[in-house]
Amino acid sequence: MSMIFKTPKSENLTSIGILFLRIGIAFGFFWASSGKISDPAGFGGMLNMMVGIDPLMATNMALMIGVFELLSGIFVLIGLITRPAAIFQVAILIGALGMFGLDLSQGPGIWKDPALIGITLMLILSGSGKFGIDHLISKKFTKRTT
Repeated sequence: MSMIFKTPKSENLTSIGILFLRIGIAFGFFWASSGKISDPAGFGGMLNMMVGIDPLMATNMALMIGVFELLSGIFVLIGLITRPAAIFQVAILIGALGMFGLDLSQGPGIWKDPALIGITLMLILSGSGKFGIDHLISKKFTKRTT
């Protein structure tokens, strides 16, 4: 019974868990970016309707947000500059919550944004774990300073 409640002390298990978080959040940001990049006018139109942003500016914003979502997803996936990428993702998710509010009847993703914020906060605190490029870089710098 203690196995069910015992916290694993293995750094590898923790890093595997962080890797799964990174893969999941990266997939979410890839998915979110795909619509904005493939049809920025469509998402821009939604921004225009919901918030009243100028249509041309909304289309450009949609494309810019989509590209940054894609890049942050790539960085989180490979574990490179994981913390800054996750900070950007929190900003995007808070922006989505601000745009849709906490009315669960609006917006296709409003129910998932608080959960995704929790995941990204975990990545900000933990970094990439052992299975990311950040870890390899930090090992290289640690060897040089000792």
